[in-house]
Amino acid sequence: MEKTANEIQKERIKEIEEKAFQLLDRCAVVTLTSINEKGYPRTCAITKVRNNGFSEIYFMTSKRSHLAGKATHFENNSKASVCYYLGGDSVTLIGDVEIVINMDEKRKFDKDCDRNFFKKGIEDPKCYILRFRANEATFWIEGKFRTCKYKTY
Repeated sequence: MEKTANEIQKERIKEIEEKAFQLLDRCAVVTLTSINEKGYPRTCAITKVRNNGFSEIYFMTSKRSHLAGKATHFENNSKASVCYYLGGDSVTLIGDVEIVINMDEKRKFDKDCDRNFFKKGIEDPKCYILRFRANEATFWIEGKFRTCKYKTY
């Protein structure tokens, strides 16, 4: 029995998503874009703490300033973009950032916390865990281009 066009498309999407996951696993540093207080995008390079697949990524950052910086940006506007790239392949994600406030959930990141920077570890009130979840992905992997939309959480 031949596969339908829909089945073939689903297989291709699953394949490119798996390659995007493998690519992200090899990228320690990605870019994260927030929207600043004046409505402009602000992109920074940031170390990913961990990820769940290719489209849910966790970051740790500090909230040193109440006026500027990504933690403040995400408190005011959850819209974000993440991009990662390696060896000519890239993935650009659009989605939202949630600040993890549940301490039980935050404690799962305690071993990832830089004690030189956060003296109290994950308990430091300036230590923020950011959870990015994509609702759109644009893939350029192995010369194949595809954009997919995903349900929001």
